[in-house]
Amino acid sequence: MTQRIHRRFGPWIIHHAFEFKWFYLGAFLCLYLLQVLQSEIPQKIRTLTEELSGQGINQASVFIFLGLAVGILIFRTFSRLLFFYPARVQQKLIRMELLELLEAAPPSRYSDRPQGQIFQILFDDINNLRAFVGFGLLQIGNLLIAAWVLIPKLNQTDAYLWPAFSPLFASVFLFTAVTFINQKYFKKMMDKKGEVQQYIIESYEAKQTIKNFHREENFIHGFVRVSAEELKLFFKSSVGFAFTGPYVKLGLGASLMWAALLIRRSGGTTSDLVFFSGFLYLFLEPVMFLSWVAVVVSQGFAAWRRVKDLHHLLVKPSAPEEQLAHAEPEVSPASVAVTLDFWGRPLRLIAPRGSWTVLVGETGCGKSHLLSNFASCLILAGEKVSMVQQEPYLFNDTLAENLFLGVTPDKVGLERAHELLRIFQLDGLAPSLDEVLALEVGENGKRLSGGQMKRVALARSLLSGARVLIWDDPFSSVDIILEKKIMTRLQETPEWRDLTFLISSHRLTTVRLSDQLIYLDQTVGIRATGPVETTLKEADVSKFFKEQMVGVPLA
Repeated sequence: MTQRIHRRFGPWIIHHAFEFKWFYLGAFLCLYLLQVLQSEIPQKIRTLTEELSGQGINQASVFIFLGLAVGILIFRTFSRLLFFYPARVQQKLIRMELLELLEAAPPSRYSDRPQGQIFQILFDDINNLRAFVGFGLLQIGNLLIAAWVLIPKLNQTDAYLWPAFSPLFASVFLFTAVTFINQKYFKKMMDKKGEVQQYIIESYEAKQTIKNFHREENFIHGFVRVSAEELKLFFKSSVGFAFTGPYVKLGLGASLMWAALLIRRSGGTTSDLVFFSGFLYLFLEPVMFLSWVAVVVSQGFAAWRRVKDLHHLLVKPSAPEEQLAHAEPEVSPASVAVTLDFWGRPLRLIAPRGSWTVLVGETGCGKSHLLSNFASCLILAGEKVSMVQQEPYLFNDTLAENLFLGVTPDKVGLERAHELLRIFQLDGLAPSLDEVLALEVGENGKRLSGGQMKRVALARSLLSGARVLIWDDPFSSVDIILEKKIMTRLQETPEWRDLTFLISSHRLTTVRLSDQLIYLDQTVGIRATGPVETTLKEADVSKFFKEQMVGVPLA
């Protein structure tokens, strides 16, 4: 089945209408009954006006107006509900489709896009699409049905008053035209708004660390500059609305004056003007909203273009170097192997099953990049993989929810969680293990230290059920004594000793506790590889660890 986001704008709207056809049939029925009831009001008001100038008000007229009011309230409410619910569903489904594409695409595909820009597309732009299919389609349908019901009604009695509607329609047409002209400025303004949001994100992230305080002035200058550009584009996109919006009210007044002249010329009475004003206001709502529909449509179309820009980026054919970076892995009972791009040359990375393989190399040689691509390849091939980055993310929830990620654990799962809390020395965060699990960690784990956050992420990885665990520098924030305890316990415990670990590290202690060693060099790729005991004795590896060993022999 073709996803919604894969369609073009027009086919997407048509598919949406058929997807929720029963809702829209009910909504149009409610709109029809609403307009039928409303179309009775002008004639009833005319009759009431004539009664006031004659014998007085008929008591039955009161109940007629009460019945019309109740019916209008019911059908107006249900017509809105039947339009807005499919719009909310559409908003959720499109957002989920885009998130799935982001999840499936290699991170390198959208790494140059600012976080603020992507967040804005996922939130603001998809909200604008919801407004279009909800409010926009509602008012378009409202106008069509109003015309279908009201035009014949007016033709039966006072067709000579039609010219008086022209000022109102002309003002709305002018407003709509300006709206579509300004649509290009709205898209540019939304792009610039994403840059403003990115500055806010970066400023907040920088403020969290003392070392970045000296950059505060740069952030402020950049924020002021981008905010000024966004404000300028906002002014350009809104100035047309500011000048043409009042024209609609002027058009309304001109229509009333024109109708008064026509009624006077034809020898009509005050009740005829009251009748016309009732019809004018019945037309005013859908026509006035139609002018705002132009705003919603233009914003929705601009939002769709931005969503599609991100969509094309996520599904575009892979470049040759990206195809190499995400080649088909070779999976066997003995090992998992992938040929990856490493500084423009192919590199074959092998992780034996049921062992700890550690990557070492100079800082910046590409270890994190290799691990990320290795994980992506295995995931795309259907392998169950869990990866912990150097800076993992914790959700603003309990520690238990961060460990199980929404899955309700059984008794065995809870026992394993308790065991991991002890292994990673997280059991001291509260008086009891159950209280530790109930602990609120705060936004991105801000109530925990950096080392505790990393250990929670490692425990989460072990509870994920994945058979291949990829950890980027997992023990950098713990001392070598705790590091040895953790690795030894994991290697001895039946639940985890048969898992396949691929990790990176700069520490000799981590390497000595591993099974396989891969020494990376940016210029040649893999300079040395093999069992830790033998590979550590090779000249290049020995030289690499010389400063860490401080005279301690390799074996």
